[in-house]
Amino acid sequence: FCQKPIFIKQISLILTMPAIDAYLFNKKGEKKILRVILDEDDAILTCIKRAMKENNVEDCKVENAEGFVKEATVNYMEGSTYKSKVFKDTKVFMASGHFKLNFDELFGVLHMSLGDKRPVTTTFVKGTAKQGLEIKLSYVFIPTN
Repeated sequence: FCQKPIFIKQISLILTMPAIDAYLFNKKGEKKILRVILDEDDAILTCIKRAMKENNVEDCKVENAEGFVKEATVNYMEGSTYKSKVFKDTKVFMASGHFKLNFDELFGVLHMSLGDKRPVTTTFVKGTAKQGLEIKLSYVFIPTN
């Protein structure tokens, strides 16, 4: 049961990089912070989207959040069980995540640590803010001039 060896022709590929505007390489980006301060009953994700749109931010990272949520629907894992819960009038201990604004739609994820006695780290689904909830978003600004 001896087989003849099979020879495959070796093909060399030459890949070239696409043309990219020189300003991406010649100018340094500057990290900026966008502070989003919400009023009572403001929808949190809608306000993040509006702030990004008004400030021409396409991609950002959630640095932190301080304040209280009036109502928040969240998902989280407890052991090996996937759970969903609604928090009301709850302090935000910490927040992280990232968002991208593309085709006038908001894509991304927001993680929040919520709770009173024992904080729970959650994935935010929807919710409203209490007066003064502040969300800090960071982004890289590259000047075009």
